[in-house]
Formats: sequence, C-alpha cells, structure tokens
Amino acid sequence: MQLILRLFLLLAGIVLCLLEHSFPLQEKGQLILMIITFVLLGIPHGALDVYIEGGLDQQNDHRKIFLRYLLTAALYIALWYWQPGIALLVFIFVTAFHFGEIDWIGNTNDQAKKVVYFFLGLCWIVLLLSLHVETALTVFESITRNQVNEERFLRWGKLLYPLSLISMLLLYGYLFYQKEKYFSWTQYWYIAALQQVILLLLAHTTSLWIFFAFYFGIWHSVLSLDKIRAHFKLNQSIQDWLFLLKKAMPFSAMAWIGILFFLFLTVKSNDLAGMLSLVFIGLAVLTIPHLHVFTKLNK
Repeated sequence: MQLILRLFLLLAGIVLCLLEHSFPLQEKGQLILMIITFVLLGIPHGALDVYIEGGLDQQNDHRKIFLRYLLTAALYIALWYWQPGIALLVFIFVTAFHFGEIDWIGNTNDQAKKVVYFFLGLCWIVLLLSLHVETALTVFESITRNQVNEERFLRWGKLLYPLSLISMLLLYGYLFYQKEKYFSWTQYWYIAALQQVILLLLAHTTSLWIFFAFYFGIWHSVLSLDKIRAHFKLNQSIQDWLFLLKKAMPFSAMAWIGILFFLFLTVKSNDLAGMLSLVFIGLAVLTIPHLHVFTKLNK
C-alpha cells in the first residue's frame, strides 16, 4: 500500500516548501529545478514501460513494443500539429486519470473506482490551472498558437478554483460514507484524507513550478517506480532499486540527450511561455503511450 513511502514523500514535500520560503528562486530557477526532477525521476519511471509489457529478461525482444510506443507518440505529435486545442484536452484528461490512479489508495476492482480516482485527478488538474490561471493562460496561448480566448479563460479560471475545492470536499465526504466499498480497510480513508490535505497545503504555499517539481517529479514518479518494483517482485533494498534504475538507463539516456539539447536551446531564452509549452508538449507526447502501459500494470 506504500503508506510509509507516501508519508516519507509528503514529509519531503514539506521540507521542499520550507526551503523555497527560506531560499526563494526566480521563475527560471524554479523551472530548471522542475526539469531536474523530471530528468532524474520522471523519465526513468516512464522509461520502464517497455519492460512492463515485455518483462525484465534481457533475452526478450523489446523492439516491437518500442516501435509501437514510438508510433503512438508520433500520432499524438501529429495531433498537436493539426489540432493543438484537441490535443491539449486529451492531455488534460489522460493526465487526470494517471495522476488519480497513482494518488488513489483504495480498491480498483471495478469501473466505479476508476471513475472516482479519475474525477479526483481531474479536480487536481483544474485546481492547479485555476489557482495559477494567469501563468496557465500564457502557456496555453503558446501551446495552442493563440487559440485561447483570454477573457473567457480568466473568467472560467476564477469560477473553477472554488468549484474544484468544493468537489474534492464532496468527493471525500461521499467516500467517508462509503468507506467499506472503496477501501479494503476503512482506516485508509483517513490516510487518504490526510494525504489530500497535505498536498493541498503544499499546492497553496509553494509556487506552481516548485509544486509541480514535487508533485510530478518526486511524488508521482517515486510512487510509480515503487509500483513497478512491486510488479516485478523486487525487494525494497537499495540493490533492487538500483537494478530497476539501471534497467531504465538505455531509454532514459535517449530522453536525456533530447532534454539536454532542449535546455541548450532555451536556457538563455526569455520566452518562458514558449519554453514551458515545449516542456508540456513533450510530457504529453510521452504520457499517452505511458498511460496505456501503466494502466495494465495497475490492474
């Protein structure tokens, strides 16, 4: 159930929040820190997708799986080129489902549970976008090539922020009265509620990019890696963790080379919105095939 790991990661998030307030960074420094967490943890957890489908055996032929992964990513890149608005909506809904399934500590044995954690993940995405609506607007304008209506976007952002908070509250109220149905042990509801409260506090007391560095780069990625470790029946020893990261190295290295080239091109740029749009498009392209593979593991 990863309870100890979750509590440890939440503590790490609190420490990161305190460090940010003690040693504040400029926005570009925050973005670099976010990218570092993506590089060190985010990419390796996605780089293991080939092994989730094909197994850890070095004799297995992973080429077909890798080519299918690349084909899915290429089709999604084409969608970004032709219909960036639709591609963005697809990314939001896919990310909501994936974030929800990692945050969720309840049962996953039927579609009703999946709807609940998808809704939870969607509330998180909406909350983060509406809490930082002006930053989100500049990024969305860059991603969609100025197809976003600025006035409407800002108006909806102010409306959706309280709505997302109220929705989370109502959802956990519903889960409280349905603890036996949604949790294998009813006390898990209290742990899930505590987790949600701490994450919300971190979201409201850290900058957007520092929080995203924690939420995706550390929280989501480490929990995902731990699920992969459990899937392959590896121990929680340092040796097995290093073995898992070593298996991720070849595919991680390809992504790292691309990111280093990207950083070389953009680190001196003053166009932060353009820089961020490339980061999120890159994440979106990797997330679509990753979700297909990881959901199989999560079953």
